[in-house]
Amino acid sequence: MNANVKSALGVGGIVVLAATVSAGVFVSTSSDIAVWFVLGGLPLFIIGGIALYVRSVVSRKGTSERQYVTKQARTVAQDFQETVREINDLRGAYSDWEFTADAQLESVAGDFRAQGVAFDLESGAFDLTKTVGTADVQAFETISSEIDRLDEDVAAEFRAFTTAELSRIEDALDRLEDVDLVTRDAAIDGPDEAAAVPACRDTVDAARSVATETVETAIETVREMGRGEQRPEDNKAIDRDLEAAADAVDRNEFGDAVESILEARDRLRDQFSGSFDAERDAVLSLVDAVEDAGVAPHVDADSLDTVSAVESAVTGMDSALDLSAVSRRRAELRRTCIDMVAAMERDLADETEPLRDADLPAGYYAEPAIVDETFVDELEGLDDFERFTERWREIAGELADAIDTASTKAAVVGAYDDIAETIEAELEASGEVTADDLPVRNPDEFLGLYYRRNESVELEPDVPVLRRGDVESHDLTVGVTYERGGSKRTATLSLSGSGYDETATVETRIAGTATFEDVPAGSYALAADPGDETFAPIDREVQVDGETSVDVEFTEQSLRERVCTDTDADMREHLSELRPRLEELYENEGYVSTAMGLPVRSAHAPCLLAVWAETDGYDATETPDGEIVVFERDRLERELTNVVRYNLEPGERLPFDELERNFLTAPVPRSVIRDGIAELSEEHNVTTTDDAIEMD
Repeated sequence: MNANVKSALGVGGIVVLAATVSAGVFVSTSSDIAVWFVLGGLPLFIIGGIALYVRSVVSRKGTSERQYVTKQARTVAQDFQETVREINDLRGAYSDWEFTADAQLESVAGDFRAQGVAFDLESGAFDLTKTVGTADVQAFETISSEIDRLDEDVAAEFRAFTTAELSRIEDALDRLEDVDLVTRDAAIDGPDEAAAVPACRDTVDAARSVATETVETAIETVREMGRGEQRPEDNKAIDRDLEAAADAVDRNEFGDAVESILEARDRLRDQFSGSFDAERDAVLSLVDAVEDAGVAPHVDADSLDTVSAVESAVTGMDSALDLSAVSRRRAELRRTCIDMVAAMERDLADETEPLRDADLPAGYYAEPAIVDETFVDELEGLDDFERFTERWREIAGELADAIDTASTKAAVVGAYDDIAETIEAELEASGEVTADDLPVRNPDEFLGLYYRRNESVELEPDVPVLRRGDVESHDLTVGVTYERGGSKRTATLSLSGSGYDETATVETRIAGTATFEDVPAGSYALAADPGDETFAPIDREVQVDGETSVDVEFTEQSLRERVCTDTDADMREHLSELRPRLEELYENEGYVSTAMGLPVRSAHAPCLLAVWAETDGYDATETPDGEIVVFERDRLERELTNVVRYNLEPGERLPFDELERNFLTAPVPRSVIRDGIAELSEEHNVTTTDDAIEMD
């Protein structure tokens, strides 16, 4: 504890005791006695108490007056030593900090010499001479006060230095940001008004660290500007400017660093004034290379996010004034692409390691030469950005392909023993194994590996199918017929199973055939699509052995069968509940359609109307737009008859639009109207055209 503080506390205690005694006298005696005690007795009490305190300090056991003075001298000297060393440390760490109170240091050192304490202000060391024991104790109290003031001055001057340094750094970084060489998330915060020296040091160090990183980014951005398709003529001068900037950063002279960077940038800008479009195109070309190389499964999401961010930013730039920003983004993209290659090199090494130790048959896997190559140094040495893009595209594509192959092969080798048992069981049961028989990814790889390890099987890799020995095959003829004739329809036939998967088509009005050639004996799934929604598709199993032909017949399907196929709910169960609402709609409108507000989910509405029409004897049809309409054909025929009788004269025509708008209740398809007119044609000589009905 400071000697002054110790003394102050001792004397303060005596004064407090004296005040307490005075209060007691005042309370317990007359006012006259109390007044005389305060005027005469209290001063004597304080002086006597202080004298006794000093005497007690000096005369403690083992302590002489000389020893007491020496102890006080050492205590105060140690305080000054801490101050001197802190000042010297700050001067060493912050060479541009100028302490203006050197005269105070010399003055305090001189006061110590006068009291027998020799101080070395360079090192902070001190020596107590022989005369210190006879020094004046009060003098050390005075020196201690001077040291306190000196500490306050040091803190104040270093706070001022901190504020000025932060301002200089902020100004330097603002200049870089103004020309789009860097971007910063936030400004640098200054110290508190009463911040101590350690807090100020932390603030300055943190600001310098941020400034160093930011200025180095700007240096790399300007350097990147010189790596474009157009090369600078004065490249050496630009390099000198950037080296000078780096040296200034090492000295924490950020203002000078920024001056050198801007000088290099100006040289480049003058030479590249017309190269903005080329720079932007170069960046986007590398972005395209990343997207085309197929590296997404092999690099981390942050790298891909960076590529997307660069693409978005550069695409939005359209002015030559953005040249610096384009170059900065290009440097960021270049670094990200190099990091991607480094990551893929590590992944490839990891994937190929288990394959090197595995006992693989010849021809199953050949380790690519790029496994032992490193490309990062090569890419970092390519200053020509166009060449960098071309080479990166080549390297990344090769690495991605090699990783895909190695990872697939390694996974197959690791799981092979278990899958081999499945293959053997299937071969035993049916004599062949197809990819569909193996519940794994990349089943063709497992079939290929099994084939290479077993001489008794044959492999058709195009299918793929694995078989024991020779397998008999046949040509299968499929006969197709429709329940009724009509316009030409195209039926599609698919035959799949036992490693065989082929498709054939038949175009006919009512009947036709298709042939599947060289079908291995076995069981197959035959799927037949009629190509006409009027007829139902067919799915059936066929056995190919001695039989080489099969027939399929497409039968007409009702509207209900067609629209209820994908509906899980049984509409018949709900019809009794919903019928009143349907009948009410029909009574009000003369028809009901899925375009109305029906009391079921929209996905179930077509099936509901089809079931209702079939159950309650209404007619139902589907419009070209997919709308289901429930109507009465008799009513439609009466409306058409009235139109023909009373609204058409021989030689006149009535457009369908007008007919539907003015005379028909239900919005049925025109095919239904044409059918109705056809039934009236013989009696009334009425026909239809593409857009109207006509009276002959």
